[in-house]
Amino acid sequence: MNLLRAEFRREKESGFALLRRIPSTDVRKFLDYFSTLNEPDRDALAEAMSQRALCLFSPSAAHPYQSGNVAFRRYVDALPLMWEWRYNGTRELRMMLAVAKLEPDSSVARGMTTEIRDWIEAIKPVKSTEIRRVVKLALLQLFASLTLNHEGPYWRYEGFYQGREVCVLVDYGARHHQLDYHVSFRKDEPGTDLILKGLNFERIFGLTSANWDCLEQTNLDQSVALLKDLIVYCAEVLNRLPAEYKQEEKN
Repeated sequence: MNLLRAEFRREKESGFALLRRIPSTDVRKFLDYFSTLNEPDRDALAEAMSQRALCLFSPSAAHPYQSGNVAFRRYVDALPLMWEWRYNGTRELRMMLAVAKLEPDSSVARGMTTEIRDWIEAIKPVKSTEIRRVVKLALLQLFASLTLNHEGPYWRYEGFYQGREVCVLVDYGARHHQLDYHVSFRKDEPGTDLILKGLNFERIFGLTSANWDCLEQTNLDQSVALLKDLIVYCAEVLNRLPAEYKQEEKN
């Protein structure tokens, strides 16, 4: 818990430098909500988000919503009430634009100003095949002996980073988002069982998903470069785990 608190505090003190770069409407909503709070409420929500992240490392940890954490419940309950055009992903925006053109009298068309329409029309969608190509190139640069397999909805990338065996699962085929990633690591001995399954940068900060839904041609390269950095972060955060946790994993 102290590790998670420290990670959240470090990211907050940087002005959420990494989180702000993530092409996700879920992240945008969190950052916008967090910015509206006064300092005591920010501290309370930061603690709640760290508690939520703890569930990843310790499944028996109490979930802040289920345990009645006021700050976390206010945040979760506020999310469905938040709406702006920028809270819609690339695919949703393009669908809204199509509706506005086909049905000029619809509520979507009436709410779409010229400025918003021009912004959406300027979006250049990117196909999943192109996203996969760029991700593969990035992971080839990151991992030694990269292997690639496709199983179910996930593309499975396996390799070694600084001697540690790493597995990255990426889903490119979801309906509303374009990329979802999960990182798993093995113990120090190659060939042993995976540990910390489903890790990603977002979950370390208490967010429930890593649904990247704002990818487009103009931000693809920098977004995948960020993905590589976040995978490295996940690998290196293991080195900051308390010795007691590492010993427990070995047992």
